[in-house]
Parts: sequence; C-alpha cells; structure tokens
Amino acid sequence: MNDDREVLKKRVSGWLQSLGINAVDLKIYIQSLTHRSYAHEKNIRSRGNEQLEFLGDSVLSLIITSYLYKNYGDLPEGKMAKIRSVLISRKTLFDIAKDIKIDQQILLSENEESCKGRKKISILADSTEALIGAVYVDKGIDFAFNWVLGMYRERINEYIKTPEIMDYKTYLQEAVHTDYCKMIKYELIKSEGPDHNKSFYSAAMIDNKVVGKGKGKSKKNSEQDAARNTLKKLYNLNL
Repeated sequence: MNDDREVLKKRVSGWLQSLGINAVDLKIYIQSLTHRSYAHEKNIRSRGNEQLEFLGDSVLSLIITSYLYKNYGDLPEGKMAKIRSVLISRKTLFDIAKDIKIDQQILLSENEESCKGRKKISILADSTEALIGAVYVDKGIDFAFNWVLGMYRERINEYIKTPEIMDYKTYLQEAVHTDYCKMIKYELIKSEGPDHNKSFYSAAMIDNKVVGKGKGKSKKNSEQDAARNTLKKLYNLNL
C-alpha cells in the first residue's frame, strides 16, 4: 500500500510540474483529484475534493471577473456577465480538463470507472475547480491568478470577439453526449397562429424525458430555443 502511495505521489508531482506547479503541499493536490466515490470505496475520512471544488469555484469566478473588469471594463455589464458565465461553465472547465489531462490523474472508484467517469463533464469540471482551489491554498492568490489566466487568456480573447453561442443544438449535443453518453431528441409539441405568423413549440428530450422547452417562428428556431433553455438548466449558462 505504501508503495502504491509513493507511486501516486511521484505521478501527481510530475504532472503538476508539467503544468508549471511546484507543489509545496502535495497532499492538497491529491485531495483535489480524489472523487468522493474513491474516498468512500477506500474508507478515507473525507468527502473527497468537494470542499476544494467549492473554494475553486469562487477563486475562478474572482479571477475571471477581475480580469474582465481590468481589461475590458468598457464593455456593458451584461456582456461581461455573459462572457464570464461561459468561461466558468462546466463545458469550458471540461475543455480545460482535457487540455491539462486531469482525466488521467483523478482517483475514482471501480464503479465510477466502469461508468466511464473519466469522460463525464461533471466529474472533470468539478475536479478542475478543485485543482484551482488547491493551487490557491498551496501557492497563494498571485500564483493562482497567473496560472489560471495562463489557461484562460486565449479563451477570453476568443469569447470577447464572439461571446454568443449561435448553434445551441450542436453545443448541447456535444455536452450531453460527453457527460451522459446520450443523444438529444426534439419533439414538436404544437404550433399555433395563422400561417403567416405561426409560433412553434418544441421540447428537448433525453431518454424520452423532457429536459427543456422552447418556442420560435419556425420549427428549427423553436428547437434552438429549447436547446438554449436546456443549456441554461443543465450547465448554468447565462444565455
């Protein structure tokens, strides 16, 4: 068991160094990578990385908000809020998780492994927030600012230019397929009004369960609206 622990420490330490982090307290990073399922399976007296995830969420929001304020303070508040919501969303955190290969480092239970936990948006996004929390605790706020912005600056510049998600259906399908290995289906609920001014109402569905509804002046637009509302509901996007 001790040998396994030493192997884990060496692996995580090497990974952190590849990310530009020389850990002072390696244990805090291992905690950030420990999913609650693993802690429960191994009878570790811990909730895994949930507390660090809670902290990391606040740290990330502060860093992104501060950067937007200092560098794009002339933008309307509503636009900055929309850009921030996309940047701190689970989908963006999931993309960053893949970039830094956190999926190869997280500690999962055997059951979660069998359920393809290493590919789930929720687990990878939460683990990334927990890692940010660990960086803040271990290295301080100045280091955390620079490290997080190193991952985010290019994304921020992209979203400043094009902050809108235009194809909500594609965005939603990618997220749901990755997180749940499911397909989104759309069903026209009804249409009403005269032919020259019809309104269409559609539902977005997973496993025949309605997860979002939308309306529009065409069937296609009502499906896009349903996808947008589903993204807001499932991924806390301010769209």
